[in-house]
Amino acid sequence: MSYSFIYEMARIHGLLAWGAVALFVLRGVAAFQFGREWAMDSRIKLLVFGLYVLLGVTGLSLWGLRHYDPLTDAWMAAKLLGLLAFAVSAYRAMAGERFHPWAYGAGLVSLAYLMAVSLTREALPGL
Repeated sequence: MSYSFIYEMARIHGLLAWGAVALFVLRGVAAFQFGREWAMDSRIKLLVFGLYVLLGVTGLSLWGLRHYDPLTDAWMAAKLLGLLAFAVSAYRAMAGERFHPWAYGAGLVSLAYLMAVSLTREALPGL
């Protein structure tokens, strides 16, 4: 069995992505059920930040190693737009004085779209 750096990087990126999804869902449910304080604890925010930094590093590494181009790979451009939508909605859901369930829902939809695009490599998965 041979070692593939790109394959291992993709596995790590996938595991980090699933961890980010689980943490976002957990924070949203906790903020909705138990109040905003737990979800916005500084230790949780540090964990989220670290997770997103690692996701960014592995994602950009894969982008460079696999020579993806958002101008020619429509799914990559769609993924970047979905990532932007998630960032805006997640920030709106968790930042500020209170939890915003509508922004949390938009974040969940954005995450579902991101995962579908990542798995299918199609800009409009299922259509």
